[in-house]
Amino acid sequence: MKKLISITLLSLLGLLLVAFLFFGVRQLLANREIAAEWNSSLASAPQLATTSHLEIIPLYEEAGSSSGFRIGHGVSYLIRTDSATVLMDVGDNPDGSSIPPFEQNMQQLGIGWDEIDRIVISHLHPDHVGGVDAWRKHTVSMGDFELPGDLGDRLIFVPAPVTFKGAIHATVPTLPALDVATTGVISYPEVFPLSLIEPKGMEQALVIHVEDEGLVLISGCGHPTLERLVERAENLYGLPVIGVVGGLHYENTSAEEVQPHIQFLQARQTKLVALSPHDSSPQALAAFEQAFPGSYRTISVGQPIQFP
Repeated sequence: MKKLISITLLSLLGLLLVAFLFFGVRQLLANREIAAEWNSSLASAPQLATTSHLEIIPLYEEAGSSSGFRIGHGVSYLIRTDSATVLMDVGDNPDGSSIPPFEQNMQQLGIGWDEIDRIVISHLHPDHVGGVDAWRKHTVSMGDFELPGDLGDRLIFVPAPVTFKGAIHATVPTLPALDVATTGVISYPEVFPLSLIEPKGMEQALVIHVEDEGLVLISGCGHPTLERLVERAENLYGLPVIGVVGGLHYENTSAEEVQPHIQFLQARQTKLVALSPHDSSPQALAAFEQAFPGSYRTISVGQPIQFP
């Protein structure tokens, strides 16, 4: 009996070792591919018009400005510029509601679907595409409704292929609107446990050129890192990034650990900083707020961020 137990334990250990080696080597190869992609030349940027004003309304987030809003782990932002209104991500839907939380918050804010010109998905994680079920089906879920009007072939921009009808998979920098651009897809090492399924993730952010100010970067999660997102935007348009809004993935991160990232932004004389509470620790949020006392904004559902 003891011999049988020993053989079973050795077999299990052997299987674990094989699995560890398999996933380790696969991730190593993926990391090399990610590095090669980052170092390769990037397609030229589309011409980006300026906007005189920028308004960002969080529709789904970890924090809310009143008890009447649905909040949770995820992101959905409504972005208004001179030329368009863009919906970035659709948050999570943990209850599987026919009217997802972000749309319930839209209704409470008096925002209609007919106001939205384009939809951009930053990356295909459950808390950005409408829940686990949508993620499993490789689609984007926006509830049981029909989109009003004919938004044409450029309805929804995604960083990787999905089954959503009309979705446009654009890996290079693209214009959802005249004054709203994507960074193009940037690959990154996928987070655990999603890395067990796919070792490489793909994310895009939005870039908006605010007239007489500079570039504002709007991020879903910031998995490629703040530095790479900023570098990509500045290389595309030859202007400084003076505003960063959204997720930067500082989960379980101390105030000391985010200091290099804070100094990176301080070197650019940043005028707008707003970190998403859905993927940054309270310590990281407090550190950024303390470092940028005149330009830091709190991200909360229903509380507009206006710039300048």
